[in-house]
Amino acid sequence: MLQLNYFLDQIEFFKKGAKKKGIALSWNQLERDLAEIRTLKLQVDKLRQAKNLAAKKRDLKEGKAIKTKLEKLEKPLETRELKLTQELLKVPNAPLPEVPEGNESQNQVLEAVGEPKKFSFSLKDHLELGESLDILDVKAAAKTSGSRFYFLKNEAVELEWALLVWLSDLFKKEGFKLLIPPALVKKEVMLASGFLPLGGDDIYQTTLDELYLVGTAEQSILGYHLNETLSETVLPLRYLGFSPSFRREAGSYGKDIRGIIRTHQFDKLEFFSFVRPEKSEKEHRFLVGLEEKILQALKLPYRKVLLASEDISMASVKTIDLEVWLPSQKRYLEITSCSNCTDWQAWRGNIRYRVAGQQVSRSAGQSKTKYVHTLNGTAAAIGRLLVAIWENYQEKDGSVVVPEVLQPYLTFRKISPH
Repeated sequence: MLQLNYFLDQIEFFKKGAKKKGIALSWNQLERDLAEIRTLKLQVDKLRQAKNLAAKKRDLKEGKAIKTKLEKLEKPLETRELKLTQELLKVPNAPLPEVPEGNESQNQVLEAVGEPKKFSFSLKDHLELGESLDILDVKAAAKTSGSRFYFLKNEAVELEWALLVWLSDLFKKEGFKLLIPPALVKKEVMLASGFLPLGGDDIYQTTLDELYLVGTAEQSILGYHLNETLSETVLPLRYLGFSPSFRREAGSYGKDIRGIIRTHQFDKLEFFSFVRPEKSEKEHRFLVGLEEKILQALKLPYRKVLLASEDISMASVKTIDLEVWLPSQKRYLEITSCSNCTDWQAWRGNIRYRVAGQQVSRSAGQSKTKYVHTLNGTAAAIGRLLVAIWENYQEKDGSVVVPEVLQPYLTFRKISPH
């Protein structure tokens, strides 16, 4: 059950946020329901106190009368709270003031880093390269699974493994814990992360078990601390998770259908941070910096983009994308994304931390708690990163040079036609 007071205290904040994200909700009805439920809760709390007092007095007659009144109120209250919770789950987090308002056409390019390489020969796109080098097969995947799937083969498999080991080493040095999380999660995890109840069309669901295939390890890593109260001393908690990711790509028909830029299944390295509220903006800058460090080490030209309010997720208050240069299309392609979700996912998932040295009361028996702030981002969407490497590192003879930073992890320096 969601903490309804969380909404009551910030109702105007959420109304403005939903408007900026272009999400229409019945606010008048929500506010009426919130007020009425709060009144009902006060009545129930008073009756429960009276019931306890009657029990201490051993007044059976009064206790029975109070119990009857409670029974008439508790069930309707529970039903109304449950119904209201379903509506409140549709309320998005509110964008920060610096986030431009509008759709993706209002996204702001903050800077471009690196010069796109000039080629003196006719370029191949990643699909042509993959097929000619025998490292990618989409035709065989279409037989086994349908469109928008692929087989990675031969040196491409080793290149993925090299990326994973290199990035794991990099993130371990930065204090991240490594995880391989489950690829199937419960509905409550999807709800907590904000991918449900809206957005369900893009998620694969099992019909018998009501489990959901993750579209990113963000979902399962958030669930790792679901309904927990963490010690302040362990924060920040930083995780790097590797998982297959599954997306139906609903509404994307006809968009990036060639090759493996937009597929139903791909491997992904995702990082996730649990931090104290006052540290989340600094953490966001730190995480974006790590994403930039990866592309700079791979010597891939990219640009940094601040997403507009209608182009960020339900959970995000601010999202920075990095877009890598794709030579065959002469455009930048989203390669990583990093979002600050403040306490929005934490209150949905009931993830708190205990503030050191601040005791509420002796009778409470616990320290003061607050919701953590959560942040997530892409270390590597493997398919797209391979696309960027192949195209930017291709040579006239059709081969692909391995980026220097990955060469220590491989037995070859170049992928050549067989």
